[in-house]
Amino acid sequence: MKLNDNFLTQEIEDTQVMVATGETAFSGIVRSNQTAAEIIDLMREETTRDEVLDKMCAKYDAPREVIAEDVDMVIATLRKVGALDE
Repeated sequence: MKLNDNFLTQEIEDTQVMVATGETAFSGIVRSNQTAAEIIDLMREETTRDEVLDKMCAKYDAPREVIAEDVDMVIATLRKVGALDE
């Protein structure tokens, strides 16, 4: 899976915003905190859920299950707005 090229992100202070460009059904803004932004950034290249999870676990000292919940929540949101190519 990979972040769809029709979605752009921009950092504004401590928040990342993502907007749809081009032809997409979604016409809003997705705001992300730092952790969600890092997950989204990892998805700019073709990757898998497990690869994203492994990279986040290597960076953060938290239980794998907790990080997995965050990764799954971000992936679900990206799917909902059509921001993933799978």
